[in-house]
Amino acid sequence: MELLTVFLSSSVIAGSVSAIVSFYVSERRVYIENVTQERAKWRSSIRTLAESIVKSAHSDDFHMVDILSSQLMLNLDPFDSEDILLIHCVDQLATSEDKRVQIKEFRERVALLLKHDWERSKAEARLWPLSKVKPRVSHNNYKNECMSKESVDKSEKRSLKLFIYFLGLMFSAGVLFVLTVGLSEPFQALVKIFNDSNIDHTMKGWMEFIFVSVFCGIMWSAVYLCFKGSEKRFLEILFAK
Repeated sequence: MELLTVFLSSSVIAGSVSAIVSFYVSERRVYIENVTQERAKWRSSIRTLAESIVKSAHSDDFHMVDILSSQLMLNLDPFDSEDILLIHCVDQLATSEDKRVQIKEFRERVALLLKHDWERSKAEARLWPLSKVKPRVSHNNYKNECMSKESVDKSEKRSLKLFIYFLGLMFSAGVLFVLTVGLSEPFQALVKIFNDSNIDHTMKGWMEFIFVSVFCGIMWSAVYLCFKGSEKRFLEILFAK
């Protein structure tokens, strides 16, 4: 009798758990099929409206921009501060002094909106959503992050340029040292030989002497110019604000 009671109790518990899980999975499927799919349609309509607004703004058809802005407003949250600023951004297209900057801001705001909704849809579509959706990134925070990243990129590029010009500076200085030390005595001896009136030199010898002199002079000058150029760029980048 006790075994029967235990068996029945286990069956009841297992059946209850199974029913609860089945109910939850069914509810999640209904939610995903309805709400999530509707959100996908909403994102598509927002993209279409944004594309039409940008095209109309580029063609200076601000009457159409106003109509599309009204349609966009009906698809946004009237109590959300970022949505309100998005509509305000569209309204400023007609009066903005720099239309390209205003259109750029509009595109960025729409992209942030769609990104946030997409992340929210992915989180809610999970069978067991454990983590909360990250808050929507405001346009001001987005600009600050972009400026910070741009500043880091500039700093990295500056460091890389400093390193490259420093290597060029050291390399050209080394070559100059080798040329100065290595060619100084042999060239001086050669000049003395060709300036000695007691030694006869053929025309071929004179041509070879002139060629070697010009070649060495050009090579030394090129390396020196490389040295001065690397030095100038290195100092400019090093002391640039």
